[in-house]
Amino acid sequence: MTHEFLLLSVLFLVPAGAIWLARPDLRALMRRTALASLPFAATERLFYPAYWTPKFLFDLADRIGFGVEDVLFLVGLSAFSSTAYAVVFRRTPVPCAPPASPSAPTWWRAARPGLRAAAAIALVLALAGALLAAGVPILYAAVAAMAAVAAALLAARGDLLVPSLLGALLSAALYLGLCLVFAALVPGVFARTWRPSVLLPGRALLGVPLDEVLYGLGAGFAATVFPAWAFDFRYAKAARAAPRAG
Repeated sequence: MTHEFLLLSVLFLVPAGAIWLARPDLRALMRRTALASLPFAATERLFYPAYWTPKFLFDLADRIGFGVEDVLFLVGLSAFSSTAYAVVFRRTPVPCAPPASPSAPTWWRAARPGLRAAAAIALVLALAGALLAAGVPILYAAVAAMAAVAAALLAARGDLLVPSLLGALLSAALYLGLCLVFAALVPGVFARTWRPSVLLPGRALLGVPLDEVLYGLGAGFAATVFPAWAFDFRYAKAARAAPRAG
């Protein structure tokens, strides 16, 4: 198959679409995390061709440094990694208690979540860049940066520790499952398109490079913590839908 990355990106949209349809209460969270993930599309130039060599639609990776596939992939990944915990454990986002100083100007209260989100994203990108400059391969630099910033946010939001750990495991499991489907649809794709791992040479789980599973783990950890911290919500038990009459 010529456009393997496009197929993988579409596969990642499948669970995202299912969650969107089944859990309307999570749609705002999915929109926010999808929007927050978009700046990371531009980092594809750091992965390609050092980490892998897929074919991009219209050769956009060679032209501008990233492709349509990156956007689709990140939207799908951010959607299911940020909601995996809430779906499996039947939780829903609810606002935290109002701040102790509600006298702040309305414009500041409205802008604050976006500024917090932007600051965290910038910090992840900066930390990943610093690790890359220090010689850390890009995938590990990306995972380490996501995990480090998310861990720092847990210092302010200790209530997110258990959700973030469970979200990381669930996201990694779903990521692995999607990669297994991908490998079944395109036999030998990981051997052809992915370059040998630098830190985990030849290591795979059911044929999927451990690097990819590690990336899913880091994404789930960060995506469970980040939006809850930035937009001041917590996870509460979701109400069950009332049974239909008749």
